[in-house]
Amino acid sequence: MEKKFRLNQFLSRCGAASRRKADDLIASGAVKVNGVVAAHPGMRVDPSLDKVQLEGKTLHLARRVTLVFHKPKGTLCARSDPRRRKTIYDVLPHEIASLPVQSVGRLDFDSSGLLILTSDGDLHRLLEHPSSNIERIYQVKARGELDSIRQTQLLEGVELEDGPARAARVEVIRVSNGISVFRVSLFEGRNREVRRMCQAVGLEVLELKRVEYGPFRLGNLLPGQWRDLTSAEQHALDRLEQHLIQRST
Repeated sequence: MEKKFRLNQFLSRCGAASRRKADDLIASGAVKVNGVVAAHPGMRVDPSLDKVQLEGKTLHLARRVTLVFHKPKGTLCARSDPRRRKTIYDVLPHEIASLPVQSVGRLDFDSSGLLILTSDGDLHRLLEHPSSNIERIYQVKARGELDSIRQTQLLEGVELEDGPARAARVEVIRVSNGISVFRVSLFEGRNREVRRMCQAVGLEVLELKRVEYGPFRLGNLLPGQWRDLTSAEQHALDRLEQHLIQRST
């Protein structure tokens, strides 16, 4: 069954315009629904029943692509780099890299792990927006002992140059010979946040890998590999999209 969309959302999903530009197009009278000039960007349209036209051209929902990718260490989450460093699009197969997909929740050059790649701008914004309250879990290997004092500091919060940061959960995997391996959970994704939090409590990050992002799991995916969403992930994604539709009303 097709979902109903707000008209400005439908234009965005068709690739015709951004949400903001869609509002302007609708206000200018350039958009018709079933032959009638649309009066409001919030009106609902059903792609299976309604004919939406922009300046006389009938619009159709663009094919959306969303997948899970294991970003290798030493790659950038960017289309190109002025310093000519390798990007994730150099690693992805051409049939994926050539699609208009962008990464959700970037990882820095020296980090690896789970990336969501999607061509859906609305979904991208939903997954990254702080109000979505999506948990990110990272596995860290660091020089220094993650003792109870440092765990408490991470959980209670540390002061960074761009404001306080606090881990939602910290799980110690092992501590041996001055090296700690642990998992840390956050509900936000500021630039190099985990690295800076660890530095603030006296730990030097040696390896950093994201293993979960909301309902998505890295699992056994090897660096450079990608996969389609599982049925459970797709179901969770459908619920998130429904949340997006309800939030936009």
